[in-house]
Amino acid sequence: MTNFFALLELPESLSLDPETVETSWREKSRTPAPGGDDRAAALHEARATLVDPVRRLAHWLALRAPDAPPECGIDPALMDLFGAISPVLETTDHVLARLRRASTALAKAVLTREAVAAQLQIQELLQRIRPLQAALLDRFDAIEEDGRAGDHQPAARALGQLKFLQRWEAQCHERLLALIAT
Repeated sequence: MTNFFALLELPESLSLDPETVETSWREKSRTPAPGGDDRAAALHEARATLVDPVRRLAHWLALRAPDAPPECGIDPALMDLFGAISPVLETTDHVLARLRRASTALAKAVLTREAVAAQLQIQELLQRIRPLQAALLDRFDAIEEDGRAGDHQPAARALGQLKFLQRWEAQCHERLLALIAT
Protein backbone atom coordinates (compact mmCIF):
# COMPACT_ATOMS: atom_id res chain seq x y z
CA MET A 1 0.00 0.00 0.00
CA THR A 2 1.33 3.41 -0.98
CA ASN A 3 1.68 5.85 1.89
CA PHE A 4 0.05 8.97 0.45
CA PHE A 5 1.34 11.12 3.31
CA ALA A 6 4.92 10.12 2.43
CA LEU A 7 4.28 10.50 -1.31
CA LEU A 8 3.29 14.13 -0.78
CA GLU A 9 5.92 14.54 1.96
CA LEU A 10 3.31 15.47 4.55
CA PRO A 11 3.08 14.43 8.20
CA GLU A 12 0.85 11.43 8.94
CA SER A 13 -1.78 13.61 10.55
CA LEU A 14 -5.57 13.52 10.47
CA SER A 15 -5.69 17.29 10.85
CA LEU A 16 -4.08 18.25 7.56
CA ASP A 17 -5.21 21.50 6.04
CA PRO A 18 -6.57 20.97 2.50
CA GLU A 19 -4.50 23.94 1.25
CA THR A 20 -1.33 22.28 2.54
CA VAL A 21 -2.24 19.11 0.66
CA GLU A 22 -2.98 21.10 -2.52
CA THR A 23 0.31 23.00 -2.28
CA SER A 24 2.33 19.83 -1.81
CA TRP A 25 0.46 18.10 -4.64
CA ARG A 26 1.13 21.02 -7.02
CA GLU A 27 4.84 21.04 -6.16
CA LYS A 28 5.18 17.28 -6.63
CA SER A 29 3.16 17.34 -9.86
CA ARG A 30 5.43 19.97 -11.40
CA THR A 31 8.57 17.95 -10.76
CA PRO A 32 9.16 15.41 -13.52
CA ALA A 33 10.10 12.05 -12.09
CA PRO A 34 10.57 8.48 -13.23
CA GLY A 35 7.34 6.59 -13.67
CA GLY A 36 5.58 9.45 -15.48
CA ASP A 37 1.91 8.47 -15.78
CA ASP A 38 1.98 6.03 -12.85
CA ARG A 39 3.50 8.67 -10.59
CA ALA A 40 0.99 11.28 -11.76
CA ALA A 41 -1.89 8.88 -11.07
CA ALA A 42 -0.50 8.11 -7.60
CA LEU A 43 -0.11 11.82 -6.86
CA HIS A 44 -3.71 12.50 -7.94
CA GLU A 45 -4.96 9.63 -5.79
CA ALA A 46 -2.89 10.90 -2.85
CA ARG A 47 -4.35 14.38 -3.24
CA ALA A 48 -7.93 13.10 -3.50
CA THR A 49 -7.45 10.89 -0.44
CA LEU A 50 -5.77 13.42 1.81
CA VAL A 51 -8.09 16.32 0.96
CA ASP A 52 -11.18 14.29 1.96
CA PRO A 53 -11.28 13.85 5.76
CA VAL A 54 -13.11 10.52 5.61
CA ARG A 55 -10.74 9.05 3.03
CA ARG A 56 -7.79 10.51 4.96
CA LEU A 57 -8.97 8.77 8.15
CA ALA A 58 -9.43 5.47 6.29
CA HIS A 59 -5.93 5.74 4.81
CA TRP A 60 -4.38 6.73 8.14
CA LEU A 61 -6.08 3.79 9.84
CA ALA A 62 -5.00 1.37 7.10
CA LEU A 63 -1.39 2.53 7.54
CA ARG A 64 -1.44 2.40 11.33
CA ALA A 65 -3.57 -0.70 11.90
CA PRO A 66 -3.97 -2.68 8.68
CA ASP A 67 -5.47 -5.62 10.56
CA ALA A 68 -7.90 -3.56 12.63
CA PRO A 69 -11.43 -4.94 12.30
CA PRO A 70 -13.98 -2.50 10.91
CA GLU A 71 -16.24 -0.97 13.52
CA CYS A 72 -19.81 -1.91 12.68
CA GLY A 73 -21.51 -0.54 15.78
CA ILE A 74 -23.73 2.45 15.35
CA ASP A 75 -23.90 5.28 17.85
CA PRO A 76 -27.36 5.85 19.43
CA ALA A 77 -27.49 9.39 17.97
CA LEU A 78 -26.89 7.95 14.50
CA MET A 79 -29.54 5.30 15.09
CA ASP A 80 -32.04 8.07 15.89
CA LEU A 81 -31.00 9.91 12.75
CA PHE A 82 -31.37 6.74 10.68
CA GLY A 83 -34.86 6.35 12.11
CA ALA A 84 -35.65 9.83 10.78
CA ILE A 85 -33.88 9.49 7.43
CA SER A 86 -35.38 6.22 6.28
CA PRO A 87 -39.05 7.32 6.23
CA VAL A 88 -38.22 10.70 4.68
CA LEU A 89 -36.28 9.05 1.84
CA GLU A 90 -39.09 6.54 1.33
CA THR A 91 -41.71 9.29 1.19
CA THR A 92 -39.53 11.29 -1.18
CA ASP A 93 -39.14 8.27 -3.47
CA HIS A 94 -42.93 7.89 -3.60
CA VAL A 95 -43.37 11.59 -4.40
CA LEU A 96 -40.72 11.36 -7.13
CA ALA A 97 -42.37 8.27 -8.63
CA ARG A 98 -45.73 10.04 -8.70
CA LEU A 99 -44.14 13.13 -10.26
CA ARG A 100 -42.55 11.01 -12.98
CA ARG A 101 -45.89 9.36 -13.74
CA ALA A 102 -47.72 12.69 -13.83
CA SER A 103 -48.41 13.39 -17.48
CA THR A 104 -50.06 16.79 -17.28
CA ALA A 105 -49.07 20.13 -15.81
CA LEU A 106 -52.14 19.98 -13.57
CA ALA A 107 -51.14 16.58 -12.19
CA LYS A 108 -47.64 17.89 -11.44
CA ALA A 109 -49.03 21.05 -9.85
CA VAL A 110 -51.17 18.97 -7.49
CA LEU A 111 -48.01 17.22 -6.26
CA THR A 112 -46.08 20.47 -5.73
CA ARG A 113 -47.04 20.77 -2.06
CA GLU A 114 -45.81 17.22 -1.36
CA ALA A 115 -42.59 17.85 -3.29
CA VAL A 116 -41.89 21.06 -1.36
CA ALA A 117 -42.61 19.31 1.95
CA ALA A 118 -40.19 16.53 0.99
CA GLN A 119 -37.52 19.12 0.08
CA LEU A 120 -37.92 20.82 3.45
CA GLN A 121 -37.69 17.51 5.31
CA ILE A 122 -34.52 16.60 3.44
CA GLN A 123 -32.99 20.00 4.17
CA GLU A 124 -33.78 19.49 7.87
CA LEU A 125 -32.05 16.10 7.75
CA LEU A 126 -28.98 17.65 6.14
CA GLN A 127 -28.93 20.21 8.96
CA ARG A 128 -28.87 17.32 11.45
CA ILE A 129 -26.15 15.41 9.57
CA ARG A 130 -23.63 18.25 9.29
CA PRO A 131 -23.12 18.90 13.03
CA LEU A 132 -22.61 15.17 13.63
CA GLN A 133 -19.96 15.10 10.90
CA ALA A 134 -18.30 18.21 12.31
CA ALA A 135 -18.23 16.72 15.82
CA LEU A 136 -16.48 13.60 14.53
CA LEU A 137 -13.96 15.65 12.53
CA ASP A 138 -13.29 17.77 15.62
CA ARG A 139 -12.21 14.58 17.41
CA PHE A 140 -9.39 13.89 14.93
CA ASP A 141 -6.68 15.18 17.29
CA ALA A 142 -7.91 12.90 20.10
CA ILE A 143 -8.22 9.98 17.67
CA GLU A 144 -4.67 10.57 16.52
CA GLU A 145 -3.47 10.67 20.13
CA ASP A 146 -5.26 7.37 20.83
CA GLY A 147 -3.59 5.91 17.74
CA ARG A 148 -0.15 6.95 18.98
CA ALA A 149 -0.97 5.10 22.21
CA GLY A 150 -1.85 2.00 20.17
CA ASP A 151 -5.65 2.28 20.48
CA HIS A 152 -7.14 2.34 16.98
CA GLN A 153 -10.71 1.52 17.99
CA PRO A 154 -11.76 5.20 18.24
CA ALA A 155 -10.47 5.74 14.68
CA ALA A 156 -12.34 2.67 13.40
CA ARG A 157 -15.51 3.77 15.19
CA ALA A 158 -15.27 7.34 13.84
CA LEU A 159 -14.61 6.01 10.33
CA GLY A 160 -17.69 3.79 10.46
CA GLN A 161 -19.86 6.65 11.69
CA LEU A 162 -18.48 9.09 9.12
CA LYS A 163 -19.18 6.60 6.34
CA PHE A 164 -22.80 6.25 7.48
CA LEU A 165 -23.19 10.03 7.60
CA GLN A 166 -21.51 10.45 4.22
CA ARG A 167 -23.81 7.85 2.65
CA TRP A 168 -26.92 9.44 4.16
CA GLU A 169 -25.79 12.90 3.09
CA ALA A 170 -25.29 11.67 -0.48
CA GLN A 171 -28.73 10.03 -0.49
CA CYS A 172 -30.34 13.23 0.77
CA HIS A 173 -28.54 15.34 -1.84
CA GLU A 174 -29.52 12.90 -4.59
CA ARG A 175 -33.22 13.08 -3.62
CA LEU A 176 -33.09 16.84 -3.22
CA LEU A 177 -31.62 17.30 -6.70
CA ALA A 178 -34.20 14.90 -8.15
CA LEU A 179 -37.02 16.89 -6.55
CA ILE A 180 -35.62 20.16 -7.87
CA ALA A 181 -35.15 18.74 -11.37
CA THR A 182 -38.65 17.26 -11.55
